[in-house]
Amino acid sequence: MRKILILFLGIFVISISTSFAQGVMDYVKEVRGDIFVVKNYADMGFQPNSLNNVITLDTDVPAGRVYELQTNGWYPQTAAVTTPSDRPVIIAGADDTPLVNRTSAENTPPIISGYVDDVGTASTGGITWGDNGTIKNTSIIIGAPDGTGGWAFFGFAVSNKSVTFQNNMMEHNWWIFVNSNQREGNKLYFKDNYFVNMSGRACWRNGGVYDNVDFYTDTMYVENNTHVMAQGMMYKFRNYKIPWIFINHNTFINCTGTFFETKGFQSNVIVTNNIFVNSNIHPHHSPFVFAEDAGEIDADGLPTGLINVAVLPGEMEQVDRKWLVEANAVYWDSRISDLAAEANANATNGFTNWVNQNIKMNDRTIGFFADNSTYPYLTEGKWYDKLPNFTNPQDLLTDQVDVIKEFSLAIVDTTSTNTLTDWRVTSTGDGTFHLSDWPIPVNLAYDDADLMAGGTDGLPVGDLNWFPDAKATFNTNQATYYATLINALNTGTTVLSVKELGGVVTEFRLSQNYPNPFNPTTTINFSLPKSGNVTLKVYDALGKEVATLVNGYMTAQSYLVEFDASSLASGVYFYTLNTDNFSQTMKMMLMK
Repeated sequence: MRKILILFLGIFVISISTSFAQGVMDYVKEVRGDIFVVKNYADMGFQPNSLNNVITLDTDVPAGRVYELQTNGWYPQTAAVTTPSDRPVIIAGADDTPLVNRTSAENTPPIISGYVDDVGTASTGGITWGDNGTIKNTSIIIGAPDGTGGWAFFGFAVSNKSVTFQNNMMEHNWWIFVNSNQREGNKLYFKDNYFVNMSGRACWRNGGVYDNVDFYTDTMYVENNTHVMAQGMMYKFRNYKIPWIFINHNTFINCTGTFFETKGFQSNVIVTNNIFVNSNIHPHHSPFVFAEDAGEIDADGLPTGLINVAVLPGEMEQVDRKWLVEANAVYWDSRISDLAAEANANATNGFTNWVNQNIKMNDRTIGFFADNSTYPYLTEGKWYDKLPNFTNPQDLLTDQVDVIKEFSLAIVDTTSTNTLTDWRVTSTGDGTFHLSDWPIPVNLAYDDADLMAGGTDGLPVGDLNWFPDAKATFNTNQATYYATLINALNTGTTVLSVKELGGVVTEFRLSQNYPNPFNPTTTINFSLPKSGNVTLKVYDALGKEVATLVNGYMTAQSYLVEFDASSLASGVYFYTLNTDNFSQTMKMMLMK
């Protein structure tokens, strides 16, 4: 870290020579096949823009070109670079080791940031994608070494492209890390990243990862990322329908704003195997107090929980509402529970009817998920209501809870100029705005037996990078795990509710549920001697369907299905098993 700090400080005493080099090879340290190893700031004689120039000047490009950045290197920019419009660009740090698994202070990922020139003009840098792209194994700092911050670092110059952000550490933003730039149809893949200290501007909604501005994004894929200390909305969809949203195996700690900002108009959404700790906590008031931000709140002005679904407006295509929400862990510290009460006691903005937003769903969304006849594909599975026993969370669960509470209470005041204080553990002294804590100072692995095997894939919930062996298993079987989730989404069933028992089966059988009577969960056993399409549905005493437990192709064996009737009233219910060759109905009693 000290070496990099020295490089940062060197910019204030060494002038820029704008005519340093003209050819692409002047910015290349080494060539290995199709890989260009890019010279860093020191290699360039303390000159910026080597990454910008090598991308811009490289015209004879093979299909597999990779711009490799050196470990412990710094790549400052005096301006954002736009990648070529006629080819994909791959930027990769040399070390593929997951950032959260690195323990050596000498193994710093290459830093891409802004710069301050010899006359004191600051740039916050950036990359605008002109075609498909990948950036991985880097450290992204939105800002210049003099403390100047930036709104966003990545954007799009065109529509209908695909960009992958993998194994990057990103810190500091006045708004978000990636901006749609009013482009439509783009696909974004966030994998294995570590996002930290998303703060910098006094605004209740700024300080997150992505904002979909004015047009629809085609795909939002967020998997195995860790998010720590954020003041604003994490992934902003606004009032635009995103065709595909996949949020799986992520960890969120002390992220104060709305997670998946939407008016409630999304469909085809999977939210599975995530950990949410002390997050989604800003108090809410209706009517909304920030008139200029009305496009970023719930359609009916309700508090927005982690999951939010509303009626599609008439101008939108009326599609089946499909959400799979399962195997997520959620926890709020007791200190956060009185945020709304304190806002009311203070009569913030003159109001005394503030309400909390540290909820899983608002009442409307709960009703939608319970209405299986109208919304058969809105599926809510198991929640783990607990705080994981993290190995080393530093002070995130102690002192920092007071920090985020103070910020969240202050920022809902329309006159507030508060920003969320940077969270620091190891970096001290001048320049810490730009130099991230390294190595990553927390260990968010845990030893809770239920969570360790609690995912829909039988793996730990949360970011699997904290569990290297489990991540290796996940990588090997990812296609299978993914197919299971897609099938559950499309059939309106949960994953954890159906367990394969195996064994040789000679006849169809539907057993009596156990226990019976029950409150609120029970299990149902059935056996199939032949593979085929199977449904297992639950009906009330009037014959109205209230739950679909199984709907799809199943192999010949025995199964055990868990039925959770938490949302139903006491009474008699019937469950029916249907296959191509068999149908049987049994009665059960729910007693609350």
